[in-house]
Amino acid sequence: FSKIQMDALGMDSKKSAAVAVAVALGSLALVRRFRRTAISEELTLRPLTNARWTLARHPDGAVRASDFELVEEAVDPSALPDGHVLVRVTLLSIDAFIRTTLDERAYHGANGVGSTVTAIGLGVVVASASASFKAGDAVAGLLGAQSLASMPAAMIQRVVRLPGLTADAALVEVGLTTGLTAWVGMHAVLGPPRSGEVVVVSAAAGAVGCCAAQMALNRGARVIGIAGGAHKARFLTSELKLHGAVDYKDVDRSVGEQLDVLAPDGIDFFFDNVGGATLDAVLARLRPGARVIICGAVSQYDANKLNHDQVDGPSNYLKLAERGATMAGFNVMQKLHLLPWILLRVLVSVWRGRLRVPRHVERGIERVPAALELLFSGGHVGKLLVALDNPLEGQHLN
Repeated sequence: FSKIQMDALGMDSKKSAAVAVAVALGSLALVRRFRRTAISEELTLRPLTNARWTLARHPDGAVRASDFELVEEAVDPSALPDGHVLVRVTLLSIDAFIRTTLDERAYHGANGVGSTVTAIGLGVVVASASASFKAGDAVAGLLGAQSLASMPAAMIQRVVRLPGLTADAALVEVGLTTGLTAWVGMHAVLGPPRSGEVVVVSAAAGAVGCCAAQMALNRGARVIGIAGGAHKARFLTSELKLHGAVDYKDVDRSVGEQLDVLAPDGIDFFFDNVGGATLDAVLARLRPGARVIICGAVSQYDANKLNHDQVDGPSNYLKLAERGATMAGFNVMQKLHLLPWILLRVLVSVWRGRLRVPRHVERGIERVPAALELLFSGGHVGKLLVALDNPLEGQHLN
């Protein structure tokens, strides 16, 4: 992360070292051994072509493919500035926070018109003008929605191989915006759910919610997931083995009515990724001493509300006082001092087969806008990724 990006995340300078650790350790994964194949002098000397998605206009409501423009430009690997690297991007993480950066002002840092769309990704160094990296190094960082990323070496970190993890785990189970975020919210904000408690997770079929729901199961809680569509409800109960599922798209029963059936005695713990009406429905059904964790509010991101002072706040917030309940929000960056412990706990869950996240992979750089549309339309289950088809696969420049 650059200093500007750290500032946008609310980080002060004292945490800069921790941020570097977060990118390196928080994005731990087992990656393929990329082949180091010698390539001809002709390829080494000729410019390469970078395809990158830029913001054509700030979205007006729901994000659309027309909000972006694909730009192709020549990149000369022999002209890297000192301290820079050229990274071949292999995999991009499509996260909800990307939508928050597309407005004119944003908590995570706004993208200006014409700038590269923000995205965390994995890649391989193909050329280096830095002593810290060499061609062939597998790396992770804010690479952007592009096929080749030229950036200061300080903005990336090596990806560490660990046994028992898939090649993309650095963006999923042990990804900073996915598995690690879920662990922090479920364990380190208001304490973890206790055995036998009723836990509700919204957006439970998404990447973070999927992790959070399984973590609650692993604590012995009775877990109910909220998701959109009958197929997602079946996934939650059949695949993740949750105790119940609420379909917020059900035309016959409201979210509240479904919760009344599944949790007739109320809710002890709520992990919220959605906000809006879903949050209100749960607040009305809290048990005494309940805890509410605010991880996100995806219902507000794609409607020009979050960054325009129009967020739909909870009308049932007084239930917190009536029930002696507590509501707290968090940002994973606020818990970086716990990172080694978080990583250990998440890794153990993966190795024991108690944490698994399905992948939905779109293929090709041209699929980035469609993937963003898919993220907010609810057309995927689990982690949404874009795998790049790159002609330099397995090659590096000397």
